[in-house]
Amino acid sequence: MRVAVAVVILAILAPALNLFLTVTALPTILAEIGGLALYAWTIIAYSVASIVGSAASSVMARRLALRGALVAAGAVFVAGCAVCGAAPSMLIVVLGRAVQGLGGGMITGVVHAMIREVFPSHLWSRMLATISVAWGVAALTGPLIGGLLAERGLWRLAFWAMIPFVAIVVALAWRLLPARPRALQEHGAPLGRLSLLCAAVLALAFVANAETAATRAGLLVVMAATITAALALDARASARLFPSGMLSLRRPIGKCFWMIFLIVMAVSPVGIYMSLLLQRVHGASPAIAGYVFAGHSLAWTAMAIVTARIPPHRVRIAIVAGPFIVAAGLSALFATIGGGPLAAVALGIVMEGMGIGTCWAHIGSVVFASARPGEEEATAALVPSTQVFAISFGSAVSGVIASAVGLTRDASPAVAAATGQALFGAFAALAVVAGLIALTLRGASTR
Repeated sequence: MRVAVAVVILAILAPALNLFLTVTALPTILAEIGGLALYAWTIIAYSVASIVGSAASSVMARRLALRGALVAAGAVFVAGCAVCGAAPSMLIVVLGRAVQGLGGGMITGVVHAMIREVFPSHLWSRMLATISVAWGVAALTGPLIGGLLAERGLWRLAFWAMIPFVAIVVALAWRLLPARPRALQEHGAPLGRLSLLCAAVLALAFVANAETAATRAGLLVVMAATITAALALDARASARLFPSGMLSLRRPIGKCFWMIFLIVMAVSPVGIYMSLLLQRVHGASPAIAGYVFAGHSLAWTAMAIVTARIPPHRVRIAIVAGPFIVAAGLSALFATIGGGPLAAVALGIVMEGMGIGTCWAHIGSVVFASARPGEEEATAALVPSTQVFAISFGSAVSGVIASAVGLTRDASPAVAAATGQALFGAFAALAVVAGLIALTLRGASTR
């Protein structure tokens, strides 16, 4: 059991550490090779590809078993790291981030499937909290390493260094995880549905670059149509990507889906723009900016550990309180990102991270417990799939807002501050809606 825990932690640590290294180094990458207009696309490309990787992880686990799926995911992730490390332009960095996202999404999805299959149900919430511990470790080390490399102009090493780390994870997985699938099923890869989902996010992302109102309206229509088509096809598929009732606000699993989606989307601007905002508005160094941003994950981890052992009758309190704490943190960022001080900005980041840590593992446990027979893998993949889907939409909407304010053309302190206020003010409302949904979540173990 301890070995299985180690595999979970190390596997999640790879994409988590990569996030902090990348976010910390991005402003330096921008200064060296240019590409301000593509800044948000480094996150959009990763998260869109993560949709494919995370959603397809359940199919891979059925066909290749957990061991084969995790090894394949690691290989794809390493390929993306190599592309980013050798990139001569921001466009190639975006391409490499897409490949990284494909592998990272697969890793995350397989790990969640592993938790549900390998560990007993009474340990699910603790294992989900353990994932938060891995993010905490990455938050402590990533900004330091990324900041030191960025300040010395060695940002490429932030990508190359991930390769031997992932190789260790793959070697452990190959030795320790089962080699045969739990239940062999012959289902093809759902490329059509996944392509539709990616097209929806990309259509929204391109709204930021559209020059006319008609083009923007057309892209929004494409987004709505492709999402509708993907969900309709999935409902009729023999191997579903998503569990039934996912969108229903009458079922616990549907309420949890919308809570996960809204909470993650609400905090997405923090991950995309916080490092750039801190460096441009407050003059922070790459390392300092990285550690202020890391307060998000450190607070998340701390609260996940604290709330992992709360008694069952207090779980609903944690689920309800979490989204409202997130909203309070984002409101604090709205008030402080322009005028500071930097310590107040850090406090807002810590607050919204605490909110996620308060409720996240318990929402995941409700999702796992809501699995219907035959939908176990799809249900296990729902948490990471929804997470990357929300990050993708959050990244796209953030890019639209940033473009409207002017950040894609001018990263001056005044424009950067105005962008931050627009982002955090608008996205705080999403967390409030998630809290209102949480208030209706009763009888969480029922289907």
